[in-house]
Amino acid sequence: MRNFIKKYERYVFIILSVILMLYITVEIVELIYQFFSSIFKMDEGNGRLIVSTSLLKDFLPIFFNILIAIELIDTFLIYMQKHSIKVLNILLIGLIAIGRKLIAFDFNDLSGLSNIGLAALIIALAGGYYLIKKDEYKERECEDKFKD
Repeated sequence: MRNFIKKYERYVFIILSVILMLYITVEIVELIYQFFSSIFKMDEGNGRLIVSTSLLKDFLPIFFNILIAIELIDTFLIYMQKHSIKVLNILLIGLIAIGRKLIAFDFNDLSGLSNIGLAALIIALAGGYYLIKKDEYKERECEDKFKD
C-alpha cells in the first residue's frame, strides 16, 4: 500500500508540474503580448515615453504570476526529493503574491482597517522570512566554525 501511495504522489507531482509549466508558457506569451501591444498603442496623455502606467498594472502582475509558478515548481521538487516542505519557500511565495497584489491594488477603495490588515500580513510574512533566513545563516556560520 505504501508503494502505491508513493507512485500516486509522484504521478500527481508530474501532472501538477506539467500544468504549472503550461501555465508559465501561457503567462509568458501573455506577458510578451501585453508588453508589445502597450508599446505600439502609445498613450501620450500619461507623461511617460514608452511604458505607460496602465502597462505596469497589466504587465507586472503577469510577471509575478510567473515567479509564483516557478517557486511552486521549486517547492514541489524539494518536497519530492527530500519529503519536506521548506517554510522559507512558502513565505517567499506569500511575499511575491502580496507584492503582486500591492502593485495592482487601488488603495482608495479600501478602508483604514483593511490597510492595517494588509500591513500586518506583510510584516508577518517578512518577519517570518527574516527569522528563518537569520536562523539558516547562524547554522551555516556554526558549521563553518566546526569545519575549521
